[in-house]
Amino acid sequence: MNALIVSLNFNPGHFSHLIANYKLLEDVGYKPYLYVNEAFNKMDNEEKFNKINNYKELIKLKSIDLSVFWFPSLFNIFEIIKLKILYKSTIAYVFHEPFDSIKNYYNSGFNIKNILKIYLINIINIVVIQLSHKIILPSTKAVNLYKNKYLFYNKSFTRIPLLFDDEASNLVKGNHKKYFSYIGTIAVDHAFCCYINFIESSMKNNWFPDLSFLIATKSIIPDKERRIIEPYLNSGRIIISEGHLMTNEEINSFYNNSLIVWNAYNRSMQSGVLPKAYMFGAAIIGSFQCNNEFIENHKTGVLVKDNKNVIEIKNATNEIIEKSELFFLNCRNKFLDNFYYKKSLKKFTSFIKIK
Repeated sequence: MNALIVSLNFNPGHFSHLIANYKLLEDVGYKPYLYVNEAFNKMDNEEKFNKINNYKELIKLKSIDLSVFWFPSLFNIFEIIKLKILYKSTIAYVFHEPFDSIKNYYNSGFNIKNILKIYLINIINIVVIQLSHKIILPSTKAVNLYKNKYLFYNKSFTRIPLLFDDEASNLVKGNHKKYFSYIGTIAVDHAFCCYINFIESSMKNNWFPDLSFLIATKSIIPDKERRIIEPYLNSGRIIISEGHLMTNEEINSFYNNSLIVWNAYNRSMQSGVLPKAYMFGAAIIGSFQCNNEFIENHKTGVLVKDNKNVIEIKNATNEIIEKSELFFLNCRNKFLDNFYYKKSLKKFTSFIKIK
């Protein structure tokens, strides 16, 4: 049996999901292929995975029994129609971000142009949902939104947390962890400005002199935030990797060296940063307004009431430093119990009706 894992828009942080899905399908007897944006293929440095690079290679396959689509793209619609007509393939869609509400997006900092773009993506998602046989949602919040807004379009859905392989299986805990990190896209709703304000307060007041700050993003740091941290860049305590696509190995090294990862977003459905932090035993600082079933306050991270309150963030940081070993173990266990793909294998195969 052949299966496709499809992701047509590129985001380096999504590579881990695709590979975990690949391995899951392999474990249950499929021959999987990555049918993805070519930038993902470049991340497969060792050429470990089967790939379909173009339509000519696709039509050489005699059958495609299952196709799993990850993340929104207008081209998903055309690919799904093609796969259903030519192969009668079962289509599953991992629906990561159901549409919230215009009010919530606006309150999270999005402008009208951003909101319009999200709304147009939602229209594409609705078409994909209608064309798909199975819908997979990664969190309880996503399930609740789906029930309220999308159930009319497709009633066959289930909740399965985001899939990851254990890329930190050889991880050894120790004192190498020294970063309070912001990892990922600089998005309006990720409250990057609040993280930068905390760096400024920490450097001004010499809080946590043994702790450094890491910004690892494909984005370019906005001028406003760059001006705030510029006086401290020569201190050696602010490390920046920006403006280029990171390899999976680079991403993993950033998480591996992080003691704390910023997750105190203004709005989040299900952050891919959170499970990756847990994978490497890094606690998160999150916000009560974005709390979900995967965060255990004072165990896998510390939640703050106000992500603009630097004293509250300081206290949360201090708690994690003082109990770093306990947080490390709790985070690793949380990852293995929830996000490691083998934990979802039985539910995934049952839902997709894999024999």
